[in-house]
Amino acid sequence: MPTSPPHAFEHYLLTRFSAVFSADVPAQEEWLRYRLGFFVDACWSSVRSQHGADFTWLVLFDDRCSDDFRGDVEALAEGTFTPIWSHERWAPSIFGRAIAERSAAGAAPPWLLTTRLDSDDAIARDFMAAAQHEFAPVEGLFVDFPRGIQIDRSGATYRYDQLSSPFLTLVERRRLDSPPSTVYAAQHARARQWGPVREVSAPPMWVQVIHGGNLLNLTAGARVSPRVVNERFDLELVYDREVSTRDLLRQKAVHRARLARLWVRHPGEVTKWAEAKYWRLRGTHVRPQGMSPSLTEALKARAARLGWRR
Repeated sequence: MPTSPPHAFEHYLLTRFSAVFSADVPAQEEWLRYRLGFFVDACWSSVRSQHGADFTWLVLFDDRCSDDFRGDVEALAEGTFTPIWSHERWAPSIFGRAIAERSAAGAAPPWLLTTRLDSDDAIARDFMAAAQHEFAPVEGLFVDFPRGIQIDRSGATYRYDQLSSPFLTLVERRRLDSPPSTVYAAQHARARQWGPVREVSAPPMWVQVIHGGNLLNLTAGARVSPRVVNERFDLELVYDREVSTRDLLRQKAVHRARLARLWVRHPGEVTKWAEAKYWRLRGTHVRPQGMSPSLTEALKARAARLGWRR
């Protein structure tokens, strides 16, 4: 795919830290501090190491927090990201308006790229540059790097392929009459319902940190050496940076047995793995926009019709 001419687009990295999803009381200080630890060790440290790409990082925070917490965020933000303080209920338009306010209508490039990054995850040093390299002037195109790494609470590392991952980038044309939709306009797992998805064959481009406060607490990938993490990511996160060959082989055997039990309990993980494997073998490609369900969704629907239990 041809690369874009200079200044053809503007690129924003978007992160929700403590977005408001309901009218309930705001997050407590203990949770905010717990989450801030992962933010600094994984997300913040990996974004600071990006090279070869010009972009702006916006991070959304609930403004109903202590002055001390806000002060710590503002100190972290200096020279790295722009905090957006709000207690408005979450909607993609929050980021859309923030981007519109920062771009003069007459001077803004014709195209906009927005990339999503969860506040407890991380990206490889070349992630943002690689996303920009895949730019094409196609309205509604998603760019996806399906291969990443999971790091669990023990510090072990796992290679994980995930189609339509939570690290998508959206290409959209600038509009003078409305704010941009941003990548959050679509649920990442169902991005193809919104637009075509360019799935790029690449080495691991992201890290998901699996911890007790994470919505995803399953290590569903293959146990691998931490060497790839050491080589491609800058993290302050504590993980096993050196593992002997003997220990790695033993851990792989233990994890295979654990993975087999996981697949028995959660058959959908088997189809996710098979589907991701199939598409990766096809190399870089574009999956067209469509409403057809994935293999996993189709099998789940069939099981529901037959009365099977998960």
